[in-house]
Amino acid sequence: MYAIRAMIGLCLMGISILPVRADELDLDVLIQEAVKNNPNLSVLRARLAAFEARIPQAGALEDPSFRFEVSNVPLSDFNLSSTPMSGNQFVVSQKFSLPGKQRARERSAQFASDSVAWLLRDRELAIANAIKQPFFDLAYVIRAIAIMEKNRVLLQDLVRIARTKYAVGKGLQQDVLKAQVSLSALDTELIALRAKKQLAETRLNLVLNRSPQGSLGAPPDTIGLSGVPLTIDVLLAQADERHPSLKAMDQSILMWRAEVEVARRNLWPDMTVSLGYRQRVFAANDPVKGSDFISVGIGIPLPVFGGRKQRQQIAEARANLREVEAQKAAERQEIHYEIQRLIIEVRQHRESAELFRSAMLPQAEQSLASALSGYRVDKVDFLTLLNNQVTLLNFEIAHYRHVIEHEKRVADLAAAVGR
Repeated sequence: MYAIRAMIGLCLMGISILPVRADELDLDVLIQEAVKNNPNLSVLRARLAAFEARIPQAGALEDPSFRFEVSNVPLSDFNLSSTPMSGNQFVVSQKFSLPGKQRARERSAQFASDSVAWLLRDRELAIANAIKQPFFDLAYVIRAIAIMEKNRVLLQDLVRIARTKYAVGKGLQQDVLKAQVSLSALDTELIALRAKKQLAETRLNLVLNRSPQGSLGAPPDTIGLSGVPLTIDVLLAQADERHPSLKAMDQSILMWRAEVEVARRNLWPDMTVSLGYRQRVFAANDPVKGSDFISVGIGIPLPVFGGRKQRQQIAEARANLREVEAQKAAERQEIHYEIQRLIIEVRQHRESAELFRSAMLPQAEQSLASALSGYRVDKVDFLTLLNNQVTLLNFEIAHYRHVIEHEKRVADLAAAVGR
């Protein structure tokens, strides 16, 4: 009887008795490692570097061109001195855009780069949340396993006590069988929890870019309900202001506005300026006696197909602008819905966890203590005692599940707000 009293007392003490582990996982350290090593982020960083390299290209003039030609050589003798028009000609040309076009192209490239930078930030937040979810899952299953293993010891003692009382004629065989069934059911749940523990560890290693079989420590035992501002207007305003996905679309909108400006300026053609120098040889009857020639020229394309080309470029850029604006509006609606849904779930799990902590767990502990006292003096049957013990076990696990689900939804909410 003293053994059962000690084990029930151990169970009533709850999760606070679990020892502190030396290999405790630090969530912030894991997030930093994942952000540093995740290959998907490496892809986006490389993409960002490529977009940043486009910015100076977009604002630069085209390379000048150089042309050399042997000009006006008679086919009769291929002699440069046969006619005053013959000579070696050197031509340098440069294309210039009208004022504002190069700047608009550079701004478009800058906005495109900024959009990728915000997408990288959005992915970093997603990776952080992808770490938090299995981290909290791992915390739950480890705690649940610890609670169940302690209760398993208690159930084993109850089985022995039931057998002893049955052997001396003071108990029922049904009590023994019921205790054994409860013990087997608990063993089945332990098998499932250990499998979930392995899955959570594998998922965590995957996001960390480690080997799936890599060893991990365990989350801290003191995970509790974290505070979160649940004012819907505040959270929605924060999401509108800082969510990386929306910020990326803002930059895309600015990019397409710049592209509209580029397309509008394409209605005015670029201008090519050329400078030529002809090196001549003195020829008979040359009025300028072999003096070299210099020439200057200006060339522009004729936009005779402007209706089918340049104006369609404007229409295309404006359509792309409307598309991104509509995408942002739709994304904003989805984010607002997600925030409101998560707030409801956070409140649900917080209230449930508080209810278990303040009412249901104390009541279950009192009920178990009362059943234990009654069982000592044969005023409570064994099945009542067993049911009270199982109820307390279920309440302890349910309480911690609500705590963990609360933290997971808080993590989702942080990602939805963009922080």
